[in-house]
Amino acid sequence: MDSQLLAAIQHLDTYGYCLLEDRIPAAMAGELAARCLELHADPQYLPMMVNDDPRYHTLFGMVNLDDRVWQCAAHQDTVAIARHFLGPHCRVVEACSKPTWPGAPAQRLHADSAGSFHQVPDVPWMINTMWMLTDFTVENGATGVVPFSHRSRCKGPPADFDPSLIQPVVGRAGSVMLWHAGAFHIARANTSSQIRVGLNIAYYPRWFNNWVEGGHQPVWPETFERMPPEMRQLCPGKLGRSRAELYEERR
Repeated sequence: MDSQLLAAIQHLDTYGYCLLEDRIPAAMAGELAARCLELHADPQYLPMMVNDDPRYHTLFGMVNLDDRVWQCAAHQDTVAIARHFLGPHCRVVEACSKPTWPGAPAQRLHADSAGSFHQVPDVPWMINTMWMLTDFTVENGATGVVPFSHRSRCKGPPADFDPSLIQPVVGRAGSVMLWHAGAFHIARANTSSQIRVGLNIAYYPRWFNNWVEGGHQPVWPETFERMPPEMRQLCPGKLGRSRAELYEERR
């Protein structure tokens, strides 16, 4: 492993996040951003979409909707970091498109996938990534993270949390941010005139039961058949056409 990746691992371990710059060409990032916006405008994908706010959407199932997502999910650098923390058999569970339109307010500060734990573990249960398909700037609401919060073992920030502790992570289109699921983070307000588009890809260890994540979609069998070997290795397990086939209902 090269020194740059080792430094990124150390930064993530210490601060809860890291940034890898220019990991895919900016032109590819821009094309994928445009495709994401097309998919968000297509009514047939509404069942796979969560509209937290009319100006901030999450479209699940991107692994099935654009094969270029695989190049991000199976990128050797993000996979190497995920495997360092989660082990050699970690898997890609979901890829989501996340555009943030101008005027979108800040979303809720939170940790990922921690709500169902009786006690939050002291080992990583997910390494999350946000591919910057457009530039992420302070003005357009670049993802904010609270350094060191992944060490708290809390399910979320306390009621008296100081928002000045949130650090925006900015970068050029084609870069990728990675973070420990326990790090408090937030989609910040977009006060610019540009749409910010991110591609969120999550890596989980084999032991994590993904039914707790509402909205996650399975890999379609025909998608799996088209995947190269390195991507198939990251998407093991059951295949299906709908969430209802593979995920338990919340009780």
